[in-house]
Amino acid sequence: MTPRNCPVFNPAPRTMVPEAYRHQLVVANSYRRRDAAAGVGYRMGCASRMGLERMVTTVFIVDDHPLLLHGLENLIARDPGYRVVGSALDGRSAVTRIRQDLPDIAVIDLNMPGFSGLDVAVELGKETPATRCVMLTAGASQGQLYDVVMAGVAGIVLKESAVGTLLRCIDQVAAGGHWLPAEIIGEALEIEASRRIKWQKLSSRLTRRELEIARLVATDKPYERIALDIGISKGTLKIHMNNIYRKLEVASRAQLLQLAAGQTGLNARIGSE
Repeated sequence: MTPRNCPVFNPAPRTMVPEAYRHQLVVANSYRRRDAAAGVGYRMGCASRMGLERMVTTVFIVDDHPLLLHGLENLIARDPGYRVVGSALDGRSAVTRIRQDLPDIAVIDLNMPGFSGLDVAVELGKETPATRCVMLTAGASQGQLYDVVMAGVAGIVLKESAVGTLLRCIDQVAAGGHWLPAEIIGEALEIEASRRIKWQKLSSRLTRRELEIARLVATDKPYERIALDIGISKGTLKIHMNNIYRKLEVASRAQLLQLAAGQTGLNARIGSE
């Protein structure tokens, strides 16, 4: 029986999901159901009451804000169940250090400039799968949450959460579980997957030139600059934009940006010139 007062996340209600993405969209809920059924991740806070011996969990911390980084180090190190083996202020040096130190858990700030927390998680997943990632965020878009879960991140914690929440997350992830609370990811995975499916379907209607223009529009460049960069007149660009709107079934640049956000770099199946 699951001990009382231990964190268990209930799976989100089932909704209709496109078949092509069904296996991805149920990742978080499957993890939560599996972990709850297996009783995984209840050492923190429950171990003393159950008379269980805790193992020391090694932790590496990554945050580009020195004060936050040192604060996290001190808070985590106070608990005898954790040992902070290193820290880094940027993503690239973090990957190098983590590959050397091989900690059990890497606690990573998601929104670091340059080499982001998502980039770190992707790189660690390639060559350092034994280190499990916990992502800290002050606020993430639906696209970021989707990418983080698909990258194999095992835990997501809001920076505004109490330190006890972070420690329970680390403990559960170190025990082989996942900490993907519904109040953070909620419907984000399903909504984002549906948007990406729609983009992939509709963008296949675009010619190479139209897709090039759509990519430039998604960077929020002025139309005059786009026309100059690709060597066409503003009138020709307007014709292309009308065709793009029609094929993507949008009525404005704002709707195009919403549909294509984060997707225009993908290798879309595209038509002729």
